Amino acid sequence: GTGAAAYEADIAIVGDEIVKIGDLDPDDASRVIDATGLVVSPGFIDLHNHADRNIRDNPGMENYLYQGVTTILAGNCGNSPVHLDEYFQSIDNTGIALNMGLLIGHNSVRKEVMENDNRAPTVAEQAQMEALVKTAMDSGAFGLSTGLIYLPGTYSETAEVVSLARVAAAGNGIYATHIRNEFELIIEAIEEAIAIGREADIPVHISHYKVADNSMWGESTITLGLVEEARAEGLDVTIDQYPYTAGSTGLANVFPTWARAGTREDFQARLDDPGTRARVKADTIRKLNGARAAGDLSRITIASFENHPEYSGKTMAEVTRMNGREPTIENGAEVAMEIMYDNEGSAIYFMMVEEDVRRIMLAPFTSIASDGSAVTFGEDFPHLRNYGTYPRVLSKYVREDGILSLEQAIHKMTAQPASRINLKTRGLLKEGMVADINLFDPRKVKDNDDWANPHQYATGFSHVIVGGTAVIENGARTGAFPGRVLKKGM
Repeated sequence: GTGAAAYEADIAIVGDEIVKIGDLDPDDASRVIDATGLVVSPGFIDLHNHADRNIRDNPGMENYLYQGVTTILAGNCGNSPVHLDEYFQSIDNTGIALNMGLLIGHNSVRKEVMENDNRAPTVAEQAQMEALVKTAMDSGAFGLSTGLIYLPGTYSETAEVVSLARVAAAGNGIYATHIRNEFELIIEAIEEAIAIGREADIPVHISHYKVADNSMWGESTITLGLVEEARAEGLDVTIDQYPYTAGSTGLANVFPTWARAGTREDFQARLDDPGTRARVKADTIRKLNGARAAGDLSRITIASFENHPEYSGKTMAEVTRMNGREPTIENGAEVAMEIMYDNEGSAIYFMMVEEDVRRIMLAPFTSIASDGSAVTFGEDFPHLRNYGTYPRVLSKYVREDGILSLEQAIHKMTAQPASRINLKTRGLLKEGMVADINLFDPRKVKDNDDWANPHQYATGFSHVIVGGTAVIENGARTGAFPGRVLKKGM
């Protein structure tokens, strides 16, 4: 986990603890797992997960267990449960297969106090939000998250976020951010994140770092340089990344944020007004010609659409044809307005290039993270990162392409993310640490990614151990639920 060279040794576990590492006598053990020819590593730690949305429906999270993930940090992109004590109790009642910590989400806090309003908070409302953040930090949140591209956080000014970040800083938390713009204004958005860290005196972690605007492809040297400059200044700034050239978020994000303020009825009223509808369409066309589709509707795939399941797995070009139009950007904007009038959906956006993915991965301050959740096997067409993030790094970027050494990759999946959230008991194979451990075959580990058939578990992990209990044994799920809620300082 440290990044140092691998070596051969035995590991002894008693209960949930690693008690000895060295040349041990197997006769002293009640049970022995033969790891000959396998890599033994700490369990992987996912700093950017959204399973707080659905882990109670899918507490086994097999899509992550088969990747070797033993701990997730949820509550990202500004969205989280607001009342953490109640939520943690519900998790304890359900049981989970892996460990989960939480961030407190700015969007969720703002919505609780101000609903979806496009305005600055009053003094009283700001105080209410700060009180909610403090309560969450006292309940064990690892920090504050923002999603400044999403509603209602996108309506906030920097000063509002700084004030909330100071509350998180007082609770020894971090500031994790989906920055305000990952497209044409990405430089300004990164600078804002760094400025928040400087003003609030809080460690900054920028989520799913990417260059997603087609006009800036290849310029990750510039964006990474901003982080390097901040770190040289003495600021604590890190990033995470998923190893794909596609992202995924709500289909509503093809529309301008101003058009989505307020309620669903408010959105509908804007589309019902011819003049406002024309403005919405013009802004949507700009987004589709820019980062969201780079002028090609086939670069957007519908991941889920509740009222129109027949759209799932289809590109926006195909959906436009299904609605009787040629797949031009103008027609795509019109169809998007029509189908989103009273529905919600999510999409996969193919908006990055491999050159930037590799460059970002090599940065020493980059952790690997998935941006996925506890998906239901076989349902809809989710992003491949839900099943393959970690084995993809091990198979493609370590074994096949040699971009990272095995030790570097494991460090970016274990000790480095553990250090980011000051997780003291996990992330290393070390005596006294909790026994979250992976065993995998480095020659066979594979993500099995297929965009047309995304529901495929990764292969190559013979054993995944959470807190001393096997959740994957000889490549199969055991049915155990040894996971626990983790709180700041554990």
